[in-house]
Amino acid sequence: MLKVLFADDEPLMLEGLRFLVDWEKLNFEVCGEALDGEDALDLIHSTRPDLVITDVRMPVIDGLELIKRASKTDFRPKFIIFSGYADFEYAKRALKYGVSNYLTKPLDEKELTEALQIVTDQIHKERKVSSRREALSALMQADTVSRLLMRENTEEERQKGMKSLGITPASRICCILVHGTAPDSLQLREQVSAMGGKEPLCSLSVYPFTAGSGKHGYLLVSPQEGPELDPAMLTSWMDEIRPLYSTPVCFTASLQHHGPEALNSAYQDALAAELCRPDAAEGGAAGFFEKQDKTQMAMLPAELRRSLLQSVTEGKLEHLSGQLRDVFKIFSAEVASSSWIDAFLANIKAELLREITARGGDYAQWVKKWFPSRYTASCLPLLERQTEEELCEAAEWFAAAADGRREDQIVSAVTEYVRRHYQEKLKLQDIAKVLHVNSAYLGQRFRKHYGSSFNDYLHEYRIEEAKKLLRRTDMGISDISSRVGYADADVFAAKFKALNGVTPTVYKKS
Repeated sequence: MLKVLFADDEPLMLEGLRFLVDWEKLNFEVCGEALDGEDALDLIHSTRPDLVITDVRMPVIDGLELIKRASKTDFRPKFIIFSGYADFEYAKRALKYGVSNYLTKPLDEKELTEALQIVTDQIHKERKVSSRREALSALMQADTVSRLLMRENTEEERQKGMKSLGITPASRICCILVHGTAPDSLQLREQVSAMGGKEPLCSLSVYPFTAGSGKHGYLLVSPQEGPELDPAMLTSWMDEIRPLYSTPVCFTASLQHHGPEALNSAYQDALAAELCRPDAAEGGAAGFFEKQDKTQMAMLPAELRRSLLQSVTEGKLEHLSGQLRDVFKIFSAEVASSSWIDAFLANIKAELLREITARGGDYAQWVKKWFPSRYTASCLPLLERQTEEELCEAAEWFAAAADGRREDQIVSAVTEYVRRHYQEKLKLQDIAKVLHVNSAYLGQRFRKHYGSSFNDYLHEYRIEEAKKLLRRTDMGISDISSRVGYADADVFAAKFKALNGVTPTVYKKS
């Protein structure tokens, strides 16, 4: 039901407004009455009406000034103004402030009813557009948070994301993961807004994100002057959010970290806390990451993990066997759960996939080779042999790719440009101008290097980015089409089907 406020310096006029029409039948409730513009402005702030019906001439603040001041606030109700015939020219000045209708005294029931129906339609249409805009904005923000946490963005995207989220080096951050279906986005926004009146939760910024199939999470950010994100604070926050879930869920949380550089560490903490407590999935108390979890869960020393990835990406096959033996010795120490080992190796492959894609590799081909895994941590010897085969093959690919890059570094510059600008309208001729080379020559080099044209490569890259959005978000097909650089959703759908064998809609449902 919509709220309406009356403002008139004549008490009889206010009484007449109350009984002139059946407000409830027209889906309105009267939330306040004011005898002058100043009181009306105070009531607008306190009651937040959808509609204000006001006389033009009133003491203290007249109707025109009331509309003018209200239009400069964060909350802008609709206005219907009324006056005598003599005030018509005066009342017209209010139209530039978005007045919905102008009525003359004495008010007519039919005329007022028609004006109210017009305003009601305007409000509902604007709310529908606003709701769509907010939903799209929320999806884009969730995608931004996911990419920041999982390090799937360029430095330019990262800086832009940090600015949009208001994360500074002094910010306190915490990552929380949840298994199960995420709550309704509107209910979540309302609940987070309701927390704004509760200390100390009011100072927290909450950013939802998706974390894969059947899993989602929240990035909590507290400013430098805000509260510590300790277990007590996080438990209070979880208790506020938990009623939004229709079934029992378990939250797992990272330690408190500081600043943008620690985002991925916070995500890894929450993941380790989750994998460390497989029995917690049934619901109940939240799981908090503890520093000893990393050794108890066989979280490999950071240097060993880095050197393993480095050996693969630099094509150093001679180092791989020894490094993998060290890795599986830790796995065999019986301090890691099978699910954690599988997740760790999947994370290693995900890191390599990002590098392979960045260097122009066939993302889909490698995914098909690696996922699902033939063996799991329930059979460590076979898993070790499989992992060595897979990483050696990847190392050989990186070595060959490195040789190719040395021969043709200009092609790498093209692919890097595509990564940064694929959402824009791209032509090889424009990139050639940026790189100061002949476009025909550049096209020949590109085709020789990749075995396909620049346009084919661009379509494939855009479609791979679209597949990520289809998997991770609820964005509509037309929105995803625009997001990855296609002005025409039909062209996008046709290219998607040509490359994947199914339409975007079918892919999203699979």
